[in-house]
Amino acid sequence: MTPSLRLYFSVLDKIAPQYAASKVFHVLSNPRQKKLRDFENEILDQSEKKRIQFNQFEIQTYRWGKGNSRKVICVHGWEGQAGNFGAIVQLMVSQDFEVVAVDAPSHGYSSRGDTNMFEYIDLITKIALEEKPEVIISHSFGSVVTAGVLRRNPEIIVKDWIMVTTPHNFRERIQDVSDALNVTDRTIDRLIKMIEDSTGEHIEDLNMSTFTSDLPNLSQALIIHSVHDKILPIRTSRMVHETMAKSELIELENLGHYKILWADEVLEIIKSRIE
Repeated sequence: MTPSLRLYFSVLDKIAPQYAASKVFHVLSNPRQKKLRDFENEILDQSEKKRIQFNQFEIQTYRWGKGNSRKVICVHGWEGQAGNFGAIVQLMVSQDFEVVAVDAPSHGYSSRGDTNMFEYIDLITKIALEEKPEVIISHSFGSVVTAGVLRRNPEIIVKDWIMVTTPHNFRERIQDVSDALNVTDRTIDRLIKMIEDSTGEHIEDLNMSTFTSDLPNLSQALIIHSVHDKILPIRTSRMVHETMAKSELIELENLGHYKILWADEVLEIIKSRIE
């Protein structure tokens, strides 16, 4: 965040914390657009593309390996997009998987507007009910979304869930944004109430331990995370693993939060997992 923006929110925090909270809520509801690299766009151009209507959004969908014997859904993270999975898409198609992915509401090539994780959960629920995937591969916040899908929809049966990094709780996300904007508990407390009112969930229940504590519709899960991830610390995946009986955790070295999706060792781990 720029110094001027931090100063603006700092002043709001002191004189109008309720208004400051509404502005932070807007930031949380409007993910930043990150430009894809050329090779990521090239993978998207190899897909069968389709736009679908979902709530107030035009959602961009992608499909590779149509007609292959098994299906996988790839669920990207907050401020990510389907193109981030390019290397994994190529691997899964080579292993006879049909791969389905979407750009979430207000992400990638989907249309823009206020959104939240529960709207993203509803979208992936719709896709999963239609596609009936054998495997789900998620990245970062996409792991929270996937957990929400499986928790709320026991009829969605998944053989394997591969998390390429995962956060642990939503409160940390709030704290990260609040720290970046330089606001205090005066604003944060009001923001949390807004989130709880809009989602119908208590803030302490918005965590992966709650979401994954009992998933009878999931056979097994694998978490892959690098100890050098500067965006999500390794401790978040360790916390999820500790409370998720069906999970295995593999810790890697010298990989960044996005670079991990293209790393050869990760592709080898996934390949051995699905063979």
